Amino acid sequence: MINSLTHSALDIRWMTEAMWFHSDDASVVRAGVLLLEAAFRSTQPATLPGDPLILSRLSGLSANVWAEKGRSVLQGFDEVEGGAWRHRAMAELFDAVNDRFGGQIQELVGSSVLASLAVEEFPLVGEIKPAGRSKGKRALAKDFQFNDALLKKAEAAGYITDEHKAWLLEKFKDFATSSTRLYSNWDATARNFFSSSITQRDFLTCFGYWPRDSRARLTPAQGAPAPVRSGPQSFESAALNGSKSSVDRVLAKRFGTQNEVQDAEAKPVTRAAPGGFPPRGFGFSRGAGAPGAAA
Repeated sequence: MINSLTHSALDIRWMTEAMWFHSDDASVVRAGVLLLEAAFRSTQPATLPGDPLILSRLSGLSANVWAEKGRSVLQGFDEVEGGAWRHRAMAELFDAVNDRFGGQIQELVGSSVLASLAVEEFPLVGEIKPAGRSKGKRALAKDFQFNDALLKKAEAAGYITDEHKAWLLEKFKDFATSSTRLYSNWDATARNFFSSSITQRDFLTCFGYWPRDSRARLTPAQGAPAPVRSGPQSFESAALNGSKSSVDRVLAKRFGTQNEVQDAEAKPVTRAAPGGFPPRGFGFSRGAGAPGAAA
């Protein structure tokens, strides 16, 4: 047996079909709604006390106004033994629910209380169904790993190092378990995940470059010939090309004859520059004979 109406719903027709609901006085409409709610939540279902003072407080009306309009607000209630007021339609619903489902509801409420006190001894009603039984779809296996085919797809997408692949696997598992996603083909889902713009943007944030640039950044070119430039060579390009004759020519052009080149590091040769001011070394210092030089 149940002793509360909170297991059922308050029928809106109990308000709309009452005369007070169509009153021009808003306080009367409010009083009728409040009394229905009080009866619905009462420990004696569908019942209000008979004391006029308590009824006026429950309805939100003053004692004087209640004495004048209380009877009209109690439309739908019948006075029962002891002076209490019982809502007719609400009481019929309560009795019907109690007769048909009271025992089951009481048992469920009692088992829920016991379960909350001793979860291990009183399991909840029903069992949790294993994930992955929805029309052939299943959740990602806890021990999921990329197979060889997926690893090749990952490398083709730019995830080439072990660190890349470990990061990608962790991200994919987070994606799969964040909302308990169910798919019938997880390999196809993984391939789509590799090429996803969101995955690639996360990779850029983590590693500082796009997956498509991984191979160019991390795999140096093997045996690639140095580019040959036409025209005059600099000292640096000649040294990079490994050409001694080119280095000699550049040094000779920069410092003078071959004999002068041999002494270039020890003492750069002073050569007269156009205008009569010989430069000193590699800088732009003025020679001893330059105007303004110290005597």
